[in-house]
Amino acid sequence: MNILQSTGSAPDYIPPPPLSPDQIVCGPRYPERRRGDRVLSLATATGEWDAAALVARLPAEQRPDLFIVRADSVGENLPRNLAAFGGQKVLVIGDTHHRIHPISRMLAYARSEPFDAIIFDYTRQHAHYFLEAGLERVYWLPGFNVARIAIDPGRGTEIPIGFVGAVGSLHPRRQALCEALRAAGLPLHLARADHRETRALHARSRISLNCSLNGDLNLRVFEVLASGGFLLTDRLGAEAGLDLLFAEGEHLALYDGIEDCIAQCRAFLADPARARGIAAAGQAAYEAGFAPERIAGDFFALLRDGTVRLEFDLAHDARRRLAPPPGGEALLARIRLYEIMQELHRRHERMALLASPGVDPRLLADLADLPRLDIAVAGESGGPDLAQLLETVRLCGLERRIRVIAPTALEALQPTVIALTAAECAAPRVTAMSARWSRSLLLVTDLAADAATPSALAARGYRRLAATVPLFGRG
Repeated sequence: MNILQSTGSAPDYIPPPPLSPDQIVCGPRYPERRRGDRVLSLATATGEWDAAALVARLPAEQRPDLFIVRADSVGENLPRNLAAFGGQKVLVIGDTHHRIHPISRMLAYARSEPFDAIIFDYTRQHAHYFLEAGLERVYWLPGFNVARIAIDPGRGTEIPIGFVGAVGSLHPRRQALCEALRAAGLPLHLARADHRETRALHARSRISLNCSLNGDLNLRVFEVLASGGFLLTDRLGAEAGLDLLFAEGEHLALYDGIEDCIAQCRAFLADPARARGIAAAGQAAYEAGFAPERIAGDFFALLRDGTVRLEFDLAHDARRRLAPPPGGEALLARIRLYEIMQELHRRHERMALLASPGVDPRLLADLADLPRLDIAVAGESGGPDLAQLLETVRLCGLERRIRVIAPTALEALQPTVIALTAAECAAPRVTAMSARWSRSLLLVTDLAADAATPSALAARGYRRLAATVPLFGRG
């Protein structure tokens, strides 16, 4: 089968999986390479580019039966004009958990081109938006981009605790975690490496540390397990799907926050036999369920007739039990609000949201997949709003993650964000809340992007934090 894969990643960072001997890779970081008359790789423009024009450059015998597009929130690989040539087209969606409007942009792109299938690998928790938007062939295929790499685990000195990856301004939690581990006297080794050397470093580490950028099931989870390393990673939300694939304490270890990570590092350094046992079981589970050859088989099965493994079925996300949304604009409004909260979540180790009963319960169900966000609803009155919320929480199985609290319990809260409706901005109880929690941000969930700041908020010194964002703060 002739396969053309396009990607924004560099060849030595995350190369696309080898799915056919007759495969060509293209992208803005790929060179023009040939072997005789056969094309091996092609360079493209960055951002949007004409895929039909590129296909026309290929020899007739190499034109694709299958075109795979890997795109993400960075927006560096957005091929256009896909309808102008034949063959199947698949969109593989990468990062949607950071940057500006990451989900909105990917949804718009997915709807604008004739894709035969849409696949998530890192952010299963966002797939429900695409299904709600009416896109039918949406799938989750975790570990799709993990290559088989032979490594020599005996090469080099042993690393007590290793982390391979970026630690910078995009990763404030990761940066804080690494600083805390070192401040605690733990022997943390930081490195940046290509995908082959990364595997060797994981194999040499007694503990391979992972800290997701923002609640994503990142590639490092699979790379560590594939390398035979012992993985210590942060706990994700249930909707991310990690718990469907591997068992805590059997295949990997999970931590909840910085202090727990420090404690677990100390415990596993003191008990290397236990760490080795978990690492061996983790590698066996990876080989049995996620080896590149098996994942490639899963890919072609879903492409052929939509067949997916039970554990990959997106029906496990209980939010799909909810009735279809009333219209496209309502869905896009929810996504924009989620993106605001998701970006705040990226910056904070822990957050708390206090919502009024009038806030759309679907939005709260969306936000429940942010693993470090505590959600509480002020239940000071009954009525249809609270009843609808409770029914949504029940249908989605979110009773432990969305709490309804009595007025007497409000004093104990320290909300990072208070969510309310525009009609509630002048309500006396909201005035009291803003006085009690003067440093909390206010998210006005039904305020239009171009609407003026509600006069009741302006009078109390609140201002928009960005021009088109209904998020308000003081100072």
